[in-house]
Amino acid sequence: MNRAFSLFNRPAALAVLLLALATVAFAQHATEPRTEPVKNVFWQPDQLPQGSPMLITCELTGAAQRVIATWRGKRLTFLPSEKPHIWYALAGVDLDTQPGPYDLKVSALMRNGQWGSSVKSVTIEPGTFGAGEVQVPEQYVQPGPEDQKQIERDGLLKKRVFARDIRLPLWSGSFTAPVDAPATPSFGETHLLNEEKTSRHLGTDFPAKEGTPVRASNSGLVVLARSLFYEGNCVIINHGQRFFTIYMHLSRIDVHEGARVRKDQRIGLSGATGRVSGPHLHFEAVWAGSAVDPVALQHLTMPDLTPAERSDARKVGHSPKP
Repeated sequence: MNRAFSLFNRPAALAVLLLALATVAFAQHATEPRTEPVKNVFWQPDQLPQGSPMLITCELTGAAQRVIATWRGKRLTFLPSEKPHIWYALAGVDLDTQPGPYDLKVSALMRNGQWGSSVKSVTIEPGTFGAGEVQVPEQYVQPGPEDQKQIERDGLLKKRVFARDIRLPLWSGSFTAPVDAPATPSFGETHLLNEEKTSRHLGTDFPAKEGTPVRASNSGLVVLARSLFYEGNCVIINHGQRFFTIYMHLSRIDVHEGARVRKDQRIGLSGATGRVSGPHLHFEAVWAGSAVDPVALQHLTMPDLTPAERSDARKVGHSPKP
C-alpha cells in the first residue's frame, strides 16, 4: 500500500521539485543587475549656448537596429558608425531658445529586440550677441508693392525648400569655411537698418571682396539656386536630415537646382546682390527650421561617413516604435 501510494504520487513530487528549481532560478535572475542598452550619451561642444549646433554621440552596450531621440519636441534619428555600439546625430539649439535645462531622451532598439532609453539633462547657456547699425538701399527697408509681392513669393519658395526632408545624411566629415576670408562675430547680432528697422542677423558675414570663389561647406543637394529679394543671388544646399547651409549675395551662381555637390566644390562667386551694405558673403546654417551658428558648425569634429555607413543609414527608421 505504501509502495503504491509512493508510485502514485511520484509525478506530483517531480512537479513540485521542478517548480522549486524554477523558483530558485527566477530568484537568482531577478537579483542579477539588468544591463541597460544605452550606456552613455554625450555631445559636442561641451557647453551649448543659444544658437549652437551639436553633435550627439550615443554609446550602447551592444549592437543596435535603431537609435532615436527627442530633443525639444523634435525627433532625431541617429546614424550608425563603423562601430556597432556607437551612433551619432547632428542637431542644434535655436537662437531664441531660453537658457536653462532641457531633457534629451534617447531610445535604442537592440538587435535582440530589447528597447532601452536614457534621459539626459542638457543645459543651454546664454549666448553673447552684439548690435550695430547698417546702411542699406532704402527699398530694402521700405519695400514697394512689387517688391512686397516678390518677398511673398520668396517666402513661399523657401518654405517649400526647407520642408523637403532627405532622410539620409549627404554630408561626410567636418564642415569647412565657404570662402577664404575671416569670419566676423556677426551671428545673432541685432541690426538697426537705416535707423528705421530692426533685424536679427541669422548668419555670419565673411568680408570677401567681389568675385571671391565660394565653396560648398559640405556635400549635399542644391535645392535653390536663384535670385531672391533680400538674399540676392542665393544658393541653398540640403545636407540631409533637415540640415541646410545657405550662401547669399553672390555675384554669380555656378550650380543649378537638383545638382549634387561635393565638399569644397565651387558654387559661385561672392558679391553684393540683395540687401547689403557692401561686398561680402553671408553664410547661414539651419537645422529643422532653427538658425545655428555656422562658424561653430565648422568647429565640430564630424565623423566621416563610409559607403558602408551610408548603406546602413538607409536601413535606419524601419523598426517598430518603442
